[in-house]
Amino acid sequence: MTDTVAVADGPSTPEARAGEVRRRVDALRAVLDRRGARAALLAYRRNFAWLTAGGESHIVLATETGVASLLVTRDSAVAITQNIEASRIAEEELDGLGIETMAVPWWETDAIEAEAARRTGTAPLTDEDLEDDLVPVRTVLPPFDRARLAELGRIASTAVEEAVQRAEPGVTENDLAAELVGRLSGVRAPVVLVAADDRIGRYRHPLPGRTQARRRVMLVLVGERWGLHVALTRIREFGPPSTDLQARMEAVRQVQAAVHEATRAGATLGDVVAAAQAAYAGVGFDGEWRDHHQGGTIAYQGRETIATPGDPTVIEPGMAFAWNPSIAGAKVEDTFILEDDGSRRLITGG
Repeated sequence: MTDTVAVADGPSTPEARAGEVRRRVDALRAVLDRRGARAALLAYRRNFAWLTAGGESHIVLATETGVASLLVTRDSAVAITQNIEASRIAEEELDGLGIETMAVPWWETDAIEAEAARRTGTAPLTDEDLEDDLVPVRTVLPPFDRARLAELGRIASTAVEEAVQRAEPGVTENDLAAELVGRLSGVRAPVVLVAADDRIGRYRHPLPGRTQARRRVMLVLVGERWGLHVALTRIREFGPPSTDLQARMEAVRQVQAAVHEATRAGATLGDVVAAAQAAYAGVGFDGEWRDHHQGGTIAYQGRETIATPGDPTVIEPGMAFAWNPSIAGAKVEDTFILEDDGSRRLITGG
C-alpha cells in the first residue's frame, strides 16, 4: 500500500506530484515551441501553483503575483525569488520537483527579471504574453488535480453547510462569515459573501456587514487550496418561506438543471449560456440572466472563464464548472467535474 502525503500535499504521493510537474513543464515548453520563444518567466500565483502542482508563492493574498517567479527554458526550470524567501520556497514548495531555486537581493529593483534576462540572454515571455495559451492547459484537469479538487470540495461544502446550519436568528453577517472562515482549516477564502433577509434579493454580490439575519441568510464561498478553487452557495430559511420565494427557488433550480445538462463535451460555453437564457424564459423569469453572470469554468482561478453569450470556448472532459444561476432572492451554486465518460461529478454536495 502506498502512503499518501500529509495534508499539505493532498490526495497524492510525492512521486505523483513530481511526475505532474514534469508533464506540465513539458506542456509549457510545447507552448514556447509554438510561439517560437526561448523562455517563459511566470510570476502569477495561479501559474506558479499550476506548474508546481500546488506550490504556493504568495505572502500577500491580495496580489496577483507571488514572491517567486518560474523561469522555464528548453533545458532548465528555476524559481527566482528574493533572498528572504529562497529557503522556504526550496524546502517547502519545490523539494523533490527538479526545480532549482535562485536567490536575488530583495533590495534590488527588478532583480528577478534581471536574473532571468541574464540567464537567457533575452526577455522571456511573461504570464500576460502567455495567458491565452495557458488558460486551456490549466482548465483541463488531469486525474491528479481532480482528486485534489474533490477533496477541496468536501472540505469547503462541509464548512459552509455546518456554518449556515449553526446560524440562528439574530446572527450578523460578519459573525457568520467569521464562523465559516474559522472552519476552513488549510483552505483560503478569496471570496466570502453573506446576505441577510432583503439583502439577498437586492445584491448579487453582498459583502458581509453588521446586518442581523431574522428570516433567512445566504452564504457564498470560493475556497482555494493547492491553487485550485471551488465555489458554492447555500441559503437557509429560519421559517417557512413565502410562496413567492418558494417559486423563485424552484425556478432557479430548474435553470441550474438545464445548465448542468447543457454542459457536455463538444458544446461551447456559449451553448450553455443559451440554455440558461431559454431556461430562465421557460420558468417565467426571462432576462433575469442579465442581472448576474452565470459562472463558467473553475480551476486555478475562481473562474478561469466566465461564460458569455456566444462564447466559443469548447467544453472538454476534465474541465470543472461552477454555474451560479440566480433570480432576485434566490440562487444556487455548486462545483462539478465533467468526467471522461460524460458524467458530472458533483464535488460540493448540493
